[in-house]
Parts: sequence; structure tokens; C-alpha cells
Amino acid sequence: MNTKQGDLESISRILQKMQQTNKRNAPKYGDLFSLGVSIFTGKNGIKKTSSKSGRRKSKKNDVPLVDLSNCKYEVLRIVLEKNGWEEGQEDDKRCHLIWTDLSVGPDKLMKLNKGQKINHFHGMLAICRKKSLFCSLSTMRKLFPADYMFFPQAFILPNQLSNLLNCFSRSKVKTFILKPDNGSQGRGVVLAQSVRDVRQAMDGFPGSNLVAQKYITKPMLINGFKFDLRIYVLILSCDPLRLYLYREGIARFCTERYQKPGPENLSKNCMHLTNYAVNKYNPNFCFNTNENETSKGHKWTLTSLFKTLSIQGFDTTILHQKICHIVVMTILAIVPLLQHNYKTYVGDDNGQSCFELLGMDVLIDHRCIPWLLEVNHSPSFSIDTPLDLKVKESLITDTLKLVQMDPQGISKLRQQ
Repeated sequence: MNTKQGDLESISRILQKMQQTNKRNAPKYGDLFSLGVSIFTGKNGIKKTSSKSGRRKSKKNDVPLVDLSNCKYEVLRIVLEKNGWEEGQEDDKRCHLIWTDLSVGPDKLMKLNKGQKINHFHGMLAICRKKSLFCSLSTMRKLFPADYMFFPQAFILPNQLSNLLNCFSRSKVKTFILKPDNGSQGRGVVLAQSVRDVRQAMDGFPGSNLVAQKYITKPMLINGFKFDLRIYVLILSCDPLRLYLYREGIARFCTERYQKPGPENLSKNCMHLTNYAVNKYNPNFCFNTNENETSKGHKWTLTSLFKTLSIQGFDTTILHQKICHIVVMTILAIVPLLQHNYKTYVGDDNGQSCFELLGMDVLIDHRCIPWLLEVNHSPSFSIDTPLDLKVKESLITDTLKLVQMDPQGISKLRQQ
């Protein structure tokens, strides 16, 4: 794994600073985790199981088998084929790895065979559902207020409806973005600037299972367009905690020039929502036609975006450190839960059975300060453009390398 020393040192400085500033009665961060935080680059291939002639080795136990029966993304199959791995059948006990788009419960974990791995932890919904994310981070903010100021104010509806409505009683106009708790791809999201807006939004959702999040009205703009970042994070194990941040990522742009929210544009989703699923149907959407077009159209690589921000005079090193801070603090909020569930349903195997590849949505404001918006436990691995394929194929390849599949070792383990 190619890791720059400077990247590791920057994260270490963040953690050291947090430990120094939290020597109070609350638990120290050092008591909460044994953490190896690294950057993985997407430049490393996984070990191929094919010979020089291109044919797979004939040894039965040399080829990793992967269950993709509940995975809809073609990029997984592309990576397997390129590296000589094979796709197994659903519930095939011979499979060494299960990769699923679905969350997993205790039953699935308890049925894992010796040496078998799965790409989810039980308990991740504690940060991957919008209500649970807000509750988890709010609890940590009460303990460590200085270190948990990276997410916007939010209210759980209908429980905290009165608190939300009180915000509109003041003279200054406030904007909130209302999201379904388990929604995705921008479905059901609305902006509200009044009690009436909130009531109408709640009437449209049975049970009113919503989160109202303060809308950041002064986002960073490039060429007049709002954007957000999809940051990829790998939890390689939870006990001990091994956490990796992928160096590359994707910047997703709106397709209508940004204007400060007002009654005349609150419903213009392509101006306020950066979701690809929303903007790709806009006639203004520009698809990347070449994998090297990393700063054109409405999808950029994270590297290209940082270069642009740097040219504009922003300190991207500090920005990167702040994103690392967000990643580490968000995961730490649920480490005790993940560890408890793992020991209960999997047992003590040094954290070898589960891993998780998350997609964190981060918005940068006009001061170049990052804000966490959402966490996705099954981020989209669609490859609609060459840029998507380039980024996500490298991401999956490097993830599987870090997971370290060893079919022969697993076979020996099962024979014991």
C-alpha cells in the first residue's frame, strides 16, 4: 500500500490535539479506540490468480469465490474478472467473501463459516440512517463539543417539531432541508422557510419520519454551481479499529446556477440538491466521455477539485485534515456498538470477518469549511461514465487488496 508519510502525520496531529483538549471528566479519546488511520490510494492491484498465459490456475483452492447474488453493481464483477476471481452462487458455503448491497443482521453474521468475510457490520445503521446519525453525533457533541461541530443543526420529526417551528418565529429567515429518514438519491427532499412549508412537507409523508437539517445557504461555488463531495471510507475491522480513507473521491455538481434560497426557487432541486440521481435528468447535465476529463462536466475527481480550490487560494491541506477529522470522529461515535455486536454475533477472531466501505457526503461552505451531511452504508457503485469506472474500479480493487483474501488459508482453517 502506497501511503504518504505526510498524510499519516497530519491525521496523527489531529488525534493528538483532540486528546490534549479533552482531558476532562469525560472519557479520553485514547480510552475509546486503538486506531490505525491510513490513506489508501487506489493504485494497488489485488493478487491475481491467473497464470502468465491468462488461464486460471487449476488448483481448486487457489481462486477466491465471491457471492454477489445481492449486489447489483457491475464494477464488482469487472474487478473479479480482471483479477481471476470467481463469482459463486447464493448461499454457497464455499464462498470466501459475501458482498451485498443490503444491510446485515445477526442471523447472517452467525451463519458465516470459518474464514468467510462479509462487507457489512451489524450496527452501521446507527450512522447510516439520518435520524440515528444525528442522535449519535449529538450525543458525542455533548461530551466533546469542540470536536463535534462538523454537522449542521438538525431536528427529528415529529418528536422535535415544536423546536423546529420556534426557529421560524424569529425575524431572520432560516432555511431547513427536510429529508426522509431512510431516503436516498434525493427522493422526497424539500426545502422549508416557514411553518407552512414544514406542515406541507410532513403531510406528504405518512408517519412524518423526517429529519430537518439546517440548510447551508452559503456553499462553496465553482463557476457559480453548488457541489458536494463523496468521500470513501473503509472500516477494515472494528476490534481493533482499522480505518482507511480513500485518497480519491467524486465531486458532484448541481446543474443550475446557485441562488440563495427563497420562495421563488425552493423547489428547484437541480439548484439545491447535488444528488447525481436528481441532476442526471436535467438537460444541462454534462457527462464525462473520457476518464481523463476529471475537471469537466458535472462530475469531477476529488483530486481535480482540490487543485481548483488551491488555485483559487484555499488551503487544501487544512481542508483535507478537517475531512479526516470528520471521518474519524463520525466512526468513533459508534465503535462501542460495532464492537459489542461483533463480539456477540461473530466472536473473537481479531476482527477478520467483517468490513465496511462507506460513502460520506461532505459539503464545503464559502469559508472552505467541510460539513458532514450523510453517511451511506451501500454507496452507489454505478459506472455511468468513464470517470466513475476509473475511480470506483480502483476503489474496489484496493479494498479487496486490504481485505486480504486467502482461499488456501481458509480451506485449512475449515478442515481444523
